[in-house]
Amino acid sequence: MPSNFTHLHLLTSYSLSCSTINIDKLIKQAKKNKITTLAITDHLNVFAAIKFYQKCIDNKIKPIIGCQVPVKYDQLDRVTPNIIILCKDIAGYKNLIKLLSEIHVKKEKNKTASADIEQLRKYHNGLILLTGGRFGILGCNLLSEDNSSKINFVKLLKEIFQDRLYVQINRGNNESEKLYNNKILIIAEQLSLPIVATNHVLFLEKEDFDAHEVRVCINKKVKIDDRGNQKEFTDEQYFKTEKELKTLFVDIPDAIENISEIVKKCNIHINTVGYHLPLFNTPDNSDVDKYFDIIVQKGLETILEGKDDLDINLYKDRLKYEISVIKEMGFVSYFLIVHEFIDWSKKNSIPVGPGRGSGAGSLVAFALNITSIDPIKYNLLFERFLNIERISMPDFDIDFCMINRQRIIEHITSLYGESKVSQIITYGTLSARAVIRDVGRVLGMGYTYVDRIAKLIPFSVGITIDDALKQNKELKKEYQNNEEIKNLIDTSKKLEGLQRNVGKHAAGIVVAPGDIDNFIPLYRVEESDEIVTQYDKDDIEKLGLVKFDILGLRTLSIIDRAIKTIKEKHGDIENHIDVQLSDKKVFNLLQQKLTTGVFQLESSGMKRYMGRLKPDCFDDIVAIVALYRPGPLGTGMVDDFINNKHGKKINYEHAMLEPILSETYGLILYQEQVMEISRSLANYTLGEADLLRRAMGKKKKNEMELHRKKFIDGAKIKGIDGMIAGSIFSKMEKFAGYGFNKSHSVAYASISYQTAYLKTYYTSEFLSAALSSDMDNTDKVISLVDACNEMSIKILQPNINTSGFNFISIDESTTLYGLGAIKGVGSNAVKHITDERDHGGDFKNIFDFCERVSLNIVNIGTIDALIYSGAFDVFEESRLAMKKILHNAMLYGQQKQNSRNTGQQELFENKSESFSITYDDANSKLKIEDTTDNRLKSLSHEKKVIGFYLSGHPMKEYQDEINSMSIKSIASYFNELYSMDTDDDFSEHGTVSGVITNIRSQRMGQDRYINILTIDDSTHRLEIILFSDIYEKYRNLIKENEILFFSGVIAMDDYNGDLSMKATKVIDMESARVQYSKEIELFILPEHINDNILEKIVSILEPHKNGKCPLTIKCLSNQHIVPLNLDNQWLINPSSNLIKGLSDLLGKENIIVKYQ
Repeated sequence: MPSNFTHLHLLTSYSLSCSTINIDKLIKQAKKNKITTLAITDHLNVFAAIKFYQKCIDNKIKPIIGCQVPVKYDQLDRVTPNIIILCKDIAGYKNLIKLLSEIHVKKEKNKTASADIEQLRKYHNGLILLTGGRFGILGCNLLSEDNSSKINFVKLLKEIFQDRLYVQINRGNNESEKLYNNKILIIAEQLSLPIVATNHVLFLEKEDFDAHEVRVCINKKVKIDDRGNQKEFTDEQYFKTEKELKTLFVDIPDAIENISEIVKKCNIHINTVGYHLPLFNTPDNSDVDKYFDIIVQKGLETILEGKDDLDINLYKDRLKYEISVIKEMGFVSYFLIVHEFIDWSKKNSIPVGPGRGSGAGSLVAFALNITSIDPIKYNLLFERFLNIERISMPDFDIDFCMINRQRIIEHITSLYGESKVSQIITYGTLSARAVIRDVGRVLGMGYTYVDRIAKLIPFSVGITIDDALKQNKELKKEYQNNEEIKNLIDTSKKLEGLQRNVGKHAAGIVVAPGDIDNFIPLYRVEESDEIVTQYDKDDIEKLGLVKFDILGLRTLSIIDRAIKTIKEKHGDIENHIDVQLSDKKVFNLLQQKLTTGVFQLESSGMKRYMGRLKPDCFDDIVAIVALYRPGPLGTGMVDDFINNKHGKKINYEHAMLEPILSETYGLILYQEQVMEISRSLANYTLGEADLLRRAMGKKKKNEMELHRKKFIDGAKIKGIDGMIAGSIFSKMEKFAGYGFNKSHSVAYASISYQTAYLKTYYTSEFLSAALSSDMDNTDKVISLVDACNEMSIKILQPNINTSGFNFISIDESTTLYGLGAIKGVGSNAVKHITDERDHGGDFKNIFDFCERVSLNIVNIGTIDALIYSGAFDVFEESRLAMKKILHNAMLYGQQKQNSRNTGQQELFENKSESFSITYDDANSKLKIEDTTDNRLKSLSHEKKVIGFYLSGHPMKEYQDEINSMSIKSIASYFNELYSMDTDDDFSEHGTVSGVITNIRSQRMGQDRYINILTIDDSTHRLEIILFSDIYEKYRNLIKENEILFFSGVIAMDDYNGDLSMKATKVIDMESARVQYSKEIELFILPEHINDNILEKIVSILEPHKNGKCPLTIKCLSNQHIVPLNLDNQWLINPSSNLIKGLSDLLGKENIIVKYQ
């Protein structure tokens, strides 16, 4: 007879602060120990309840769901860390989720979430309560204070819970616990309460204790060395066997017997069958099904109106079929709910995406205006979305304008009631890379050192550390040869996959037919103070509740902003989603790789493929969106696709494949193609084909063998040879692992096309909108500014009298920089400035500005940023001069404001500076000389506040000279990369020059590091990698804002597809002149000739003799050039000082340095 033993106080990894127990491993351990019942009691949550329940049922283990809850035990609101609550039955489960919801919803900020006696009284039915052990209601401070209030509290609990209250006792080898146990046994006897044995389990094996300690440190954000000799946990808190626990409590047999008694009492069944859809109220209170029929038919009529080329019967038959399936599966209300809030969004001018995911395969969705994609036109399959042979809740993922996403959530909440709507939790996990970084930090290892190890794990969704050790030889070598790294990886493996944090799902909301907490417990996220469900989206679906993904897509905001600008400037324009998707100019833009800002097509890698693919039809865009993913990229499918498109002979194994695969040039790319092949060649229904597609995607071997036989048998009936059928099935099986949802690809490709269309025909408006939407991302702004340059759009620097918060499209070739994109200039300051400008007119100078704006809202930091950005250049004073007089200007402004607002607090507290000042006094500023150094200083400041060089570039001073040295621009290397006709790696030895804009270090090992510089030569940016020996050799040269020359190998970065250089040599401008110069020519004009001109030239040359560069002096006389031949003692070093001295004497145009 199976034992009723289990651990009644066990925390899983969903107790984020202190447990390493993975549920799957817990079940495996239970089966190994022949334990047939499991209980979980996570801290203040039941995050894992549904997953735990279902996995226990699947493994024929009895589940007990419980929770560890802090409790207030007296009128002073003092809180004890925990009591243990277990669900006796379904009534108890419902009361527990009500209790937890109330605790979290009512929790006050900065206070501990806890239950009080009234809540326990209110929700006690169906619950069993344990007193919590050493840290429970009778444990905390039991040995050091008067416990009368706690004992009185337990007496109240006994009145409420009666025979469902147990005194909990642990024996975990903790000294204070031993003292506690002696006293608690006496109290239990005095109160006539039964004792129950527990172990407060936090890890599975005794040897997991060290990993557990690391887990605790990760949560506390401390290093392991900072923990010291903690006494909070012991190595005895592992998943003991029944024998081990009985041995511990051999002297108290009742404590063990009561475990069995509790297990017998706990019998819970959670219903995971059926659906709980919210009631949809029709506008006229008519029958829901009839209303559904009417609006769907009207939608179809709109689709077909004026389109005589469409097969009307095909559309009608498809619609009739879809409606019948939707009604049979009971999802009419679901479609109407989605239709309502999308219809509301469009009526309220909130942009909605064309579709996302498999929902775009539904004609009903198209007719209801849920999607904007015609599924028949693109051969999209309804069964991929909703399959009557695979009962599951439909799931429309819908993109909305990022800015207005919250308005839709508020509308849904208002419509159905706040108590019935909630946003959904998401759990962050310790993925392979993340866990190595976290563990390394806790162990005190250097960030860059650990980061290098983490980056050796291939960038692949779901990859494990074990997978990475098999795939990456360098990682395996480090693991085998370096004890420190072995410990890092072994510890990381024990924590890999555990839950690390919780947050709000980016898109999901759930709508229930009644109060949410009748179905799901609620939780307050500590970091954001937001209320979310305790169950994630998968468990919500398992319980039959409906969730909606309200996704924010920045690109929709960009499109909306661009179209509004276009309409303001050009009047009404066509609906760009409805264009024919065949414009040659648009495809020419893509073929030229001008795709920055184009949705899904703007990465470096994608630009390369655009150049090679040369897309000329919408199907090509659909395909490349599906192909540009790690799976297909790693198999060579992209190369096959491109080669087949451009003429490589395509061999179809059977003629019936050609109409299905011709759009993808013979490749199985889409999941829908797998389904179509199964239907056409093997007599599958589309419902069966969807099950096959699903089995292939999940690599279910047993199912696959059954399907292989079914496919071959079906193909034979169609007259297809069994060997050929088997070969086709094998190819389907292979490609299905990388197959993409065509419905999603078509929907997203339509957004790609639309953004490309806008960029082609309304370039300035589109790029201005994109810049405004991404102004908080400097890297993105720089990329978009590059795109403006590519498209001959001039970016005007910010102007205090004309700029707004956002970028403004001035005309078809000009965009004005937005004040909101300047670092240190906030939205409140910009609004205040523009309001004052609208009210009082343009600002005349910096004094007028400081007089008119509030210097509390527009403070000195903001004005600094405005000066350095060039926004005050309209005042026609140098930036450095304005900075020098800013203090006086602000004093002047304050004085003027104070004269209008007497009694206002002084901006400057130092009374000695609060003197009466006149405009003339303030305006007695220093004139700043326009020198190269000052220009470079201004540009350096500009880069700090804008993120890049806008009004000029440090390289401009030297560009002609560098060009003469035949140094290739950085952009030329990128152009070579994008122009390659193959997928081969790019690698070329060369020299580049540029100004250093960023320097960062990265540790590569205990004694190894690299420095990574970013340089900018005004055409593009490039990362320069310097290994430690190279860096040390040239470190005196390497400073931010320095112009240097780097030689080495320029190659493509496998991670991001961009170029970088591993440099082996670094020289400065002086050395470059010496290295590359071959001759200097001086021209002496007649007006230069006087008694001592040669002496002056000699005096300038003298300090620069003994160089390697020949010097030629040419005198111009009577239209003749007379050369003066100099001997080898006049070989010189062409330094900056030399060039400047000669230029000052003879004029810059008469000094010519010739380079090799």
